[in-house]
Amino acid sequence: MKPFTQANCSHLPLLRFMPAAILSLLCCLSAGTAIAARPLSQLVDQKAGLYLEATQLDQHLQQFLQSQLVTRFRQTDVFQNWLRSKDVHNLKQGLEQLETLTQRPLIPLLRDLFGESVGLAIFNNGPEQNPSVILLTDVKDPQATRSLFEDWFQKTGVTVTKTEYLQTACFTASQQSSNPEKSSPGIHYCFLDQTLIVSESESLLHSSVALHVKPQRGEPLAEQPCLYNLKMYQRARAVLAADVTGYAFLNPRAWDEHIKPPRNEVEQGIVNWWQKTGALIAGLHLKNTLALETVILFNSEVIDLPLLNILQTSENIPDPYTLIPQKALAVMAGQLNVQLLTRKFVEFYAEKHPEKWKKIHAASIGLLGGLDPITDLASTLGPNVLFYSVPRKQLSFDAISFDGLIAMQLSTPDSPPQQTNKTSYQLGMENVANFLLNSVLVQHNTNSKQVEQPAVIKVEEHDLYHLRWIDHLGPYQPAYGINEQQLVLASSPDLVREFFTLKSENSLAALPLFQSWKETFFQEEKQLCFLNISSIRSFIEQNADFLAEQLSRQQGGDPARGKSKLAGLKSLLESFDGVFLAAGLQKTQVRIVIGLGSLTPAR
Repeated sequence: MKPFTQANCSHLPLLRFMPAAILSLLCCLSAGTAIAARPLSQLVDQKAGLYLEATQLDQHLQQFLQSQLVTRFRQTDVFQNWLRSKDVHNLKQGLEQLETLTQRPLIPLLRDLFGESVGLAIFNNGPEQNPSVILLTDVKDPQATRSLFEDWFQKTGVTVTKTEYLQTACFTASQQSSNPEKSSPGIHYCFLDQTLIVSESESLLHSSVALHVKPQRGEPLAEQPCLYNLKMYQRARAVLAADVTGYAFLNPRAWDEHIKPPRNEVEQGIVNWWQKTGALIAGLHLKNTLALETVILFNSEVIDLPLLNILQTSENIPDPYTLIPQKALAVMAGQLNVQLLTRKFVEFYAEKHPEKWKKIHAASIGLLGGLDPITDLASTLGPNVLFYSVPRKQLSFDAISFDGLIAMQLSTPDSPPQQTNKTSYQLGMENVANFLLNSVLVQHNTNSKQVEQPAVIKVEEHDLYHLRWIDHLGPYQPAYGINEQQLVLASSPDLVREFFTLKSENSLAALPLFQSWKETFFQEEKQLCFLNISSIRSFIEQNADFLAEQLSRQQGGDPARGKSKLAGLKSLLESFDGVFLAAGLQKTQVRIVIGLGSLTPAR
């Protein structure tokens, strides 16, 4: 490499800014690059506290930028307004300055610099010092990159000094000043074959050089103290999807000294989770669905945490998605250990209010016909629990715009197959539900100012279920339905009827977008939150005038502001068809996936 011209200049801060700027512009890449000779994590010391890596950028980003998700988002008013904003104007000016400085178009420059893989490692230096950072990238043409650096440093007047470590050329770029106190610390870098490594820490640079050189001298690669060989890192990479665009790996043990002693029970719980966490890894998917999957790995095969016991999972229990209509606006479904949750709540309440609990317990046993609510009834509820909401048929300003339903799976121990008579458990639950409905009925009719049409309880008996609800109770009709398999509570009897008679082809499970997501992202994850943006868009379109007026009332009665708010929301929702959050909890790990996307598959 040719020597650089030494001169005083103020452009070194731009050199420091370059790694962050380039990382923020990776989404501009769109063409093929060289294939990395080896994983970059083989050049990172295993003491790294946080490691981020992006791979196959061109392939993933090109697919993502051509997806329906991005195409539709570009057409929204939100994106078009952002393009006209001052922030975009300033960004364009900054990019033009970079192109002027390097005398090269930005996109080809980024492609040459970043090649196929980019890695960023952060190391903890203790509570009193800032962490150290090292950037690794597989460049397309190392010699061309050297020439680019040479030309850049000459133009900016940055001083470069050359040293050797393990017979490898290392360089330090720094800005000199007549006043030593104003001199900036150097930026250290080197080329290891096609890999460029940049860091403010010379010791980190030397560590990467050693990890590169020692295997070439005959020392086994498997024995090198690199991140790639760390068992917890290997375990984390194994549970993450192989086709992620990029991922972040967190090693909690590198940051333990920053954890302060807990001051209360909440902080103690957080500290317990931290200490039992062996690693955390998060992967980014850039496809027609933009998704982030995160996996928390425990450092032991047997972890006893109350949350994992309450939110139980079982492969033998079928998903309840065939019970949810496609028109549902929002869905929450999962598995819940109701008996354990109830017992934990009762233990807490009984300890705080022992006398009150004795009375409540005695009343509950009476309503349940002698069944104990903890040891008997709670054991029959679950594990599948779901909630969903659907648009109301008639909207009014004195009620929310949707109806809701909650369903719990029943597993009664004294119910033999094909039994037609009601079990003691079903009768007990009906007693409680009837008591609650009657209490609401009496309260309403007693306090109502107009009793011309009092609220009444209505009953329907069907072959598949028993239905009871309150009629003439204002805008709502609280109802419940029950059979030997499900207990259903709803704000309308229509929802109960639909729940028990829904055909599978009309259910959420048959929705193409939902089918694709379940197969790709949450086959084993039993806890799910889902927003059906397609249904929400249809609901807004069908009730635009009403919703605009409702929003205007919240905006001080200004109709124009109400319509503007609704139009902005509708425009934003045009770019995607659904949002989901799925979680799977096991004894060795917790996996969480968050995503949004469109119905039409990427081309």
